[in-house]
Amino acid sequence: MSWIIRLSKLSDYPGLMAIENQIWHSGNTPSVTTYETVEDYQKHFAVGSHLVAEDKETQEIAGLLGFQKPSQLPAHQKIWSIDVGVHPSAQGKGVGTALLAAIKPLAAERGIHKLSLRVLATNPNALKLYQKSGFEIEGHLKDEFWIDGHFVDDLFMAYFIQENK
Repeated sequence: MSWIIRLSKLSDYPGLMAIENQIWHSGNTPSVTTYETVEDYQKHFAVGSHLVAEDKETQEIAGLLGFQKPSQLPAHQKIWSIDVGVHPSAQGKGVGTALLAAIKPLAAERGIHKLSLRVLATNPNALKLYQKSGFEIEGHLKDEFWIDGHFVDDLFMAYFIQENK
């Protein structure tokens, strides 16, 4: 399979929302969020705030990568916090890898120095994907969350654009 990676547009929102509503669970996030309507989804995410992986053959959305500044502080202007989601039927087929590869030149073009993300230690497949894509663990919060009757570690990961050109 091959993917077209591009910025999100309004017509993508039903597909993006469907992926978000399917993939998040207590094994990969401390707080499951679901969206009831496309309008609700649109309130949280601006057009162009995601990279979208579209299947070249079917034109269906297979995955997304959200990117935004971690805060409105001027000191955060060179950092993007990212999150990745891949439709269950497309997992293990290179979608996440393609999205992570595509965000790096976009970030460099927009003057971003660092990509950061958080991943639960209970999500080893995501951890492997991020490490394979050049992300390194910057921090490890032990027993950060109490999920489903167990403590779960939270890992902070980063990729530095300037150092990896």
